[in-house]
Amino acid sequence: MSSEFLPVFVRNALADARGLLPVLEARAATQSQVLAFCGHLRLAGIGTLFLTGTPEVFHQRLKQSGEAFAWFLQGAEVLSKQTGSTLPFFDAIAAGDMATAGEVAREARHSWAQGEEYEEDFLFVEFLMQRFFLGASQDTCERLLARYEQALQGAEDIRLPLCQALVTRDAEGFEESLKGFLSERDDRFESNANSESPERLATEALLSVEGLALVRLAEREGFPLAEDYLHVPSVALEGRAPSLESNSWRRLE
Repeated sequence: MSSEFLPVFVRNALADARGLLPVLEARAATQSQVLAFCGHLRLAGIGTLFLTGTPEVFHQRLKQSGEAFAWFLQGAEVLSKQTGSTLPFFDAIAAGDMATAGEVAREARHSWAQGEEYEEDFLFVEFLMQRFFLGASQDTCERLLARYEQALQGAEDIRLPLCQALVTRDAEGFEESLKGFLSERDDRFESNANSESPERLATEALLSVEGLALVRLAEREGFPLAEDYLHVPSVALEGRAPSLESNSWRRLE
């Protein structure tokens, strides 16, 4: 996708986000609406990174996504939350905003929304929240991963060995699993290219916020890491999100 369309994609994404602000501010938004709002910020951030080659605005948009989602969680009923669908949690981590990621983890639902999300999706996010932000013990983490394995019923999920490598501090295993995770993600976008929007193909298909977040977490563990991974460019890891007022997501410029 030619970069000539990126300025339009960025402008449209921010306009779409502004269009959702009234329902968010009224605390009348569903989780799906909040995720759409956060998705617009993510797309705008990635597009700006690709246009400028600098990460400051990219990190700002991801931070705003995380903060808006944390604000939503604070006012939402527990049964309206689905933890397996919390990409803004990864936005905050990818921006280096661990405080907001921790707030999302604390406000999230910590039980599986059966019938509304896949159990393995819930367990993947729940493990990361517990392991890195909620002070879970080694035993608790291992029990979550045992439940994760059981939920898969013999199916393969590259995220499970990735989590296992994190809990056992297996840097080599993490590296291998991360590459597999990113490769599978690339294959999914390629397979579904005809049904994806041009905006996503030009932005999120080429940069993995989840991958960035996982690299950030591995850095905290002291793992030796490569400079770049597929769709995890090193420039996106330079620095951290700027200090902003916690409600900066309400004023999108």
